[in-house]
Amino acid sequence: MVVIAPALGHDLQWISDVDPRIEVIDGNALARGTEGGERLLQDADVVLVGYPVPDGIAARAPHLRWAQQTQAGVSNLHGTDLWASDVILTSSRGAVSATGIAEYVIAGVYYFARGLQEATRQKAASEFGRRGYDLRPVTGATIGVVGLGGIGGEVARLARAAGMKVLATRRSVTQPQPDTDGADLLLPAGDLVKLAAESDYIAVCAQLTAQSERMLDAGVFAAMKPDAVLINVARGELIDEDAMVAALGEGRIRGALLDVYDGELAGRPPRPELVELPQVILTPHISNNGDPVGREPARRLFADNLRRYLDGRPLLNQVDRARGY
Repeated sequence: MVVIAPALGHDLQWISDVDPRIEVIDGNALARGTEGGERLLQDADVVLVGYPVPDGIAARAPHLRWAQQTQAGVSNLHGTDLWASDVILTSSRGAVSATGIAEYVIAGVYYFARGLQEATRQKAASEFGRRGYDLRPVTGATIGVVGLGGIGGEVARLARAAGMKVLATRRSVTQPQPDTDGADLLLPAGDLVKLAAESDYIAVCAQLTAQSERMLDAGVFAAMKPDAVLINVARGELIDEDAMVAALGEGRIRGALLDVYDGELAGRPPRPELVELPQVILTPHISNNGDPVGREPARRLFADNLRRYLDGRPLLNQVDRARGY
């Protein structure tokens, strides 16, 4: 098997420890574009791949049967030859620093609730005074979690611990379900406008698929409270950025904390408005960083799946290409 995942480190003994029959090859040369790296894939039947995914893995690995990605979302695989192949794909959904990402979301809630955005504005403007602050309690506020999966579930847990009410959506739900999986009310994905209308903060944690692309559209922003805050830790393409920029520029929502933006995974810079609007906080997809045990859940998941693969048992987190994740 070949490992092309620099984020998991270069000590690959934890993979070899799964079974002595495994020959583990450090293929991170492929991620760096090093000459000769492509030859590493010729005999591989298993690949563990991180971000970014090198081009043409399936074409260069004629014996490849299974590939696992270290990311939770698989939208970055959609345009690769891995997606177009018959190779089994699995993701690291539920094992990607969920607590660290959820803490980032809650930090954003407190940033806007306790007036820190005004402190940031005043410092940049060389001002210092009490006017302009609009502090609000977090306890009793409502957070809407779009996509109650591994990360969304952790957001719900921390939000409830902070005294917040939690609304959430999940694609597989067909009827509203009270007090479910950490949410006070779990709604079908089609009830996104209802969630938007009742939430003080909206945390976007959903998978990007053909059906979910730009699902936070003008109708959703029109339904949001004028003092609502949007926090996106999933994929930028889940949001109609024209609608978001209009809502922010016209003061129809209070602000946004964005760890991702449309085109980020393709290497494009953020649109100028996201950089210029003072009520937007933009970070470079770092919400999963800073967790001292962040690698371990992904490692454990892959090790478990590798043992399942060797034993001929079903793999965890197998991607359904028709569903998109």
